[in-house]
Amino acid sequence: MVFRTEINPIKSLQTILHKDKISLIGSCFTENIGSKLSENGFNIDINPFGIIYNPISISECIRKVANKDFLNSSDLIKVEGFWKSYSHHGDFRSENQNTCLQIINQRIESSHPILNNSKYLIITLGTAWIYTHIESQRIMGNCHKIPSNCFEKKLLNINEIVEELGQSIKLFLDNSNLENKKVIITISPIRHWKDGYRENQISKSVLHLATQELCLQDNRIEYFPSYEIVMDDLRDYRFYESDMLHPSTLAIDYIWGKFVNTFFNINTIELCKRFEHLNKMKNHRPFNPNTDSYRKHLEKIEQLEKELKKEI
Repeated sequence: MVFRTEINPIKSLQTILHKDKISLIGSCFTENIGSKLSENGFNIDINPFGIIYNPISISECIRKVANKDFLNSSDLIKVEGFWKSYSHHGDFRSENQNTCLQIINQRIESSHPILNNSKYLIITLGTAWIYTHIESQRIMGNCHKIPSNCFEKKLLNINEIVEELGQSIKLFLDNSNLENKKVIITISPIRHWKDGYRENQISKSVLHLATQELCLQDNRIEYFPSYEIVMDDLRDYRFYESDMLHPSTLAIDYIWGKFVNTFFNINTIELCKRFEHLNKMKNHRPFNPNTDSYRKHLEKIEQLEKELKKEI
């Protein structure tokens, strides 16, 4: 007897290789998948604007990084003594306005060549709700704990998402001489509970419909069912963190396994296993680091790193 509905995504016709550059933009679930890719030896860039959730802010990030479009002082707002960006996560901040701009623009500078030379762009959509700062009429990538009466809240419709995000995705796909570029869209299983339980569900539904339309418009866009894996496959609060909103480490590992089976071939999977072994060796903490056995252990790590670099 089967007591759960296991989701096994259809194997992608195009597989990700370790030599491929990968850019990831979107919600905090992007950070989860990005960390897994990094641990397994992939050349990646994660969230050049920090964690952002809505399609408009994600689209803006893609455009600005792809075009190396730097921010200026009009793009910043001062909140509780810190300068922050309307478009960025609060991690990008400084008490000095010029320093804040320097931090932001240096990241655009460093991410620009990676994005334009990435074969894959992984987008994780978090919410279809947007918050517009009333005074500046700017859509916020993050509200920076500014009082809610300073914003207008609006639910994006399907056409708005498809038009805005579709243009940025096309910019990425057509912006280099790389062949077989691909965009992978996933919808974050993290619930935006502060929007309201029904509002969160409506938001996720809009994201699903918009994503479906984008995939139908361009076969270079593919969907990966992170949301469904958590909601319909795992479907149990034991797979959540203590806040009951974010997937647990075990759930993320499970989703990662599905991602691997969907987008990696046998050779890539085997190479990932060797990177996992390397990470375990690096995480080993000796009782006494001044022994011959530990020095040999370090030599083995160095040798394995050299071997893996040759194979990428």
